[in-house]
Order: sequence, then structure tokens, then C-alpha cells
Amino acid sequence: MLKNKITKVVTSCRSRFYIFDQARELNKHGLLHKLITDYPRSYPERFNVPGEKVEPLLFTGIFNHGFTRLRKYCSQTIIFYVDRFIHNSFSKRLHCYIPKDTEFFIGMSSFSLEALEYCKKRGIKCAVDHASIHQSQERIVLREEAELWGLPHPKTTTPDWVIEKEDKEFATADYIFLPSSSAKASLVKQGIPESKIFINPYGVDVSAFKPAPKTDNVFRVVQVGNVTLGKGVLTLIEAFKIANIPNSELVFIGPGLESFGLKEKIDQMRTNNIKFHPAVPQNELYKHFAQASVSCLASIADGFALVVIQSMACGIPAIVTEHVGSKDLIQHGENGFIVPIRSPESIAKQLQFLAANPEKLKDMSAKALKTISESCSWELYGNRLSNFINSLEKNG
Repeated sequence: MLKNKITKVVTSCRSRFYIFDQARELNKHGLLHKLITDYPRSYPERFNVPGEKVEPLLFTGIFNHGFTRLRKYCSQTIIFYVDRFIHNSFSKRLHCYIPKDTEFFIGMSSFSLEALEYCKKRGIKCAVDHASIHQSQERIVLREEAELWGLPHPKTTTPDWVIEKEDKEFATADYIFLPSSSAKASLVKQGIPESKIFINPYGVDVSAFKPAPKTDNVFRVVQVGNVTLGKGVLTLIEAFKIANIPNSELVFIGPGLESFGLKEKIDQMRTNNIKFHPAVPQNELYKHFAQASVSCLASIADGFALVVIQSMACGIPAIVTEHVGSKDLIQHGENGFIVPIRSPESIAKQLQFLAANPEKLKDMSAKALKTISESCSWELYGNRLSNFINSLEKNG
């Protein structure tokens, strides 16, 4: 029976996302055959992925990472066409680098259709890894949100060609890897069979995200992520103003205040204790969480949101909406709170409760940290993934 077990797994990604962590964990279990990426070998090596197992698509990487630095100087039309070119240059080349003796292939959604089709023709089992809810559903709720706030429809919604490509990938792959029950529900709603779906919540690097002393007594609410409509930024601003907590501060950390079309609306709503901080490196983020009393993510559509479990790893309880995938790890009233989307009153109520009950806040902080240590390490993610793969038999 052992000869039928899968032992040669290839995973892939354009940019990094969480796939370097996935590759490292597959390697620990003796399953990693190759990581195909658009970074040079030296970069995955920083995440303890062996260089000899990395296949770099450097041509694509030069274009991708180079253009990232030029985006702010380009029009939306140029960005659209260049993004599509870079996207397709990776996707169409990927299958050429899959070793012939591969037994299981993992491709990131929207970047792997041709590779999945290649695997199906050659009898290689394959999965598409999708980090978000179904993007057609995300588009719907974003447009609803824009109408609610009297804003034009967002220009940053996913293009039709990406959604169509992902639907083909979902249909082609043997399995679909998702991080949450929210993501699963959105795909099932689109007619995708539950039998193809494997849910595996992401992990957090507890060496990079850890508790640190808070240096003041300000009741500080922190939300990390792009300053976009989809992240519920306007809802959280309204909630914070409703809460009206003495000696308090709301801090948004992330890019987009000037570029995602919300600045005029935000300027109308913000007060002196609502602040915006640019994105910070991952290895510095824990310092900002350490100065928070509570983290919040008021998103209307979020497949998982690593920032939630990163804040919890720093001993900070989280308030998330029911549309945030990492709600699967929140026990309401124990290590955080789950609130309805578009409900500033609900968020305000929980903020007022935590501000008025410091002992309860301290208890919830300890429970948030305990949740991460017991459920959210990358090691546990790797164990679940390897157990899933070990339960399969290779074709032929």
C-alpha cells in the first residue's frame, strides 16, 4: 500500500502570499518536490524552503516586482493591461516547470488553469488554493456597500476574466483548498460540490507575532489592511464615533487612503483621534498590535484575514464581522466578538463593553493568545495538509 501513497507534491505561487509557509511545512513532512515561484531561490530560503527545491520563474518575477514599484505612477488603464500581461505570463508558463514525476500539484487560484489542465491530461492529482470568498459574490457585496454610502462602484473589483478563469480552475481541479467556512459557503452557493473542498485555516508565525508591553493607558482600536470599502473602514469609523470612549484612539494601518477613493468621505467623518498609518513591515507589525487594546476587522467580505490571528498572537482580542473567515477561530465573548456586517452599533457596543471592563479585556486577551497556541501555528496547518494528502492515493 505504501507505494500508492503520494510523496512528490509541487506547489506554486506568483508573489509570496502564504505559499512559502505551505512549502516549508510540506517539506517538513517529506512531501515537497518543488516550489515554483517568481522569486529567486534566495527568498524562499529565508522561510526555510530548501533552495534546491525551488524553481524560479525569474522573467515573470522581474516584471511583477518591478511593476509593483511603478504602479503609483500609472493610470488605471495601464495597470489593468500590465497586470493581465504579468498574470498570464506566469499562468501560461507554469505547467512547463512541473516535473514529470509529480504526484500532486497545488496551484493558486487565477494563476494555474493551464497547469491544472496539464495535470488532468497526465493523470496527476491537483488542487487549486483559493484564499478568498468567491469573487463574484465579493463583487456583489462591494457594489451594495458603495450604494449604501452613496459612492461610485469601486474600480478595484475583480475583472470578469479573473472570475471566469477561477471558475474554470474550480471545475478542473480535483480539490479546492480554502481557509474558512465563509469561503466554502460562497463557493457552494455558486454550485461547486462540497466534496471537492478541503478547509485548512492558515497559521501565524508566533516568533514574529508575540505579546509586548503596552506603554500607555489609551484605549486603542487597531485595524490592519488596505483602506478600502471592502474592509469596512467607513463602518468602523462610524462605530468608533458612536462608542465615544474617553481617552481612546482608532488607528488604521495599511495603504490606500490616497488611492482607493475613500479619502473625501473619510475626511468628512474623521476626528482628531482617528489616525491613519502607512503599511509597516511584517516584522514590525507586532509592535503596533502591542499598543492596541483590541483589534477590529469590519470587512464585508474576507476569505480569512491573517491580521486577525496575528493580533490574537500578540494577546489582543478581536472584533470581526460574520463575513470574515477567521471568525471560525473566535469564540464570541471569550477571545473576541463576532458582529453583523454593516452594523456600527454592534461594534460600538462591544468597544464600550471592553473599555468599561478592563478585567474582562485582560481575560479575553489571555484567551486569544491561548487560541493561537492551540490552533493556529503553521505547524498545525502543515499537519492538517499532510494528513489530507496522506489520505489520498496517487493515480496509476
